[in-house]
Amino acid sequence: MIGKETAALLSRLERQAGQRPGRVREVMELRLILEPEVAALAALRRSPEDLERIRRILEKQRRAGPAEFPALDTRFHMALAKATGNEVLWEVAAMLHDLLAESRDEALMSPQRIAASLEAHARIVQGLEAVDPESSARAMREHLQGVEGSAVAPQAFG
Repeated sequence: MIGKETAALLSRLERQAGQRPGRVREVMELRLILEPEVAALAALRRSPEDLERIRRILEKQRRAGPAEFPALDTRFHMALAKATGNEVLWEVAAMLHDLLAESRDEALMSPQRIAASLEAHARIVQGLEAVDPESSARAMREHLQGVEGSAVAPQAFG
């Protein structure tokens, strides 16, 4: 569960997201700053249990259809944040993923987008397995720039 202060900030950000064009792009920019570092920290700090949890989520994603994939995608990213051992990072990740729930709508889950996410998630897991923070961060950055960026209009996302 997230704390009261975090929940209040999330509520404020959610209201702003609905009121301001370009908000998804801004959240994606923040994710590009934070999530590669989350993946790098997870590669260094993950426990065997964390790694197993992340692998299980990836396996469930491989079997999921468009209706189930968005929730599993969030679970994958949240499991990475948890594997850092940093509760503040986990709370920030929760806020970001809640803000972007709309971009994970089932209607936006094309077979191509799902396949690209699965490929990127597998590369992130390979970095975790190898305890390779650079490859984990690179895989996450490429994932966010390619797959997640598809939820933002190309002209709005550099």
